[in-house]
Amino acid sequence: MRPLVTVRTRECRALRRLRQICAMLALALPLAAQAPVPAGVGAGTARATAQSSAKRDSITRQAQLSYQREVFAYAAGGRRDPFVSLASTDVLRPTIADLQLVGIAYSPRGNGGGVQSVAIFRDRQTKEQYRTRVGQQLGRMRVASIEPRRVVFSMDEFGVSRRESIAMGDSSRTITPTRAP
Repeated sequence: MRPLVTVRTRECRALRRLRQICAMLALALPLAAQAPVPAGVGAGTARATAQSSAKRDSITRQAQLSYQREVFAYAAGGRRDPFVSLASTDVLRPTIADLQLVGIAYSPRGNGGGVQSVAIFRDRQTKEQYRTRVGQQLGRMRVASIEPRRVVFSMDEFGVSRRESIAMGDSSRTITPTRAP
């Protein structure tokens, strides 16, 4: 019986030799593919054949490829169109940045917060005028309170309630974020 170490050594040598042969072939094959074709072998005909087959392929591809746009029609049948946005521009406007406080008719009577008071706003972009009372919706905002010199809005967005106020003659706004209950 042969010793185990000698058999493994021979196997390792054979594997190393096999790796060397594979590495030489891997280097030699790309070089052989790049070798020039002798003139008498028909290099011109091979080139012409390749060009004509390429033209045939491109013509065939153009015939096969035709771009068609899918058109969808929706028969409403009394239902709303699912492709139309739910948040129309009427619901989103006006924003707090678009509003300018023009005047306040303040009445201290009521439960506080000027319940009977009226605030007048003007939209800076559309020049539209809004008369609001406490609790009235204006776009996505609700009038929380009307004070003698400012109006406080409440906005609930994504579970977070925040308050912003617009003061008379002041372009700055006070933001007081609060958590929704």
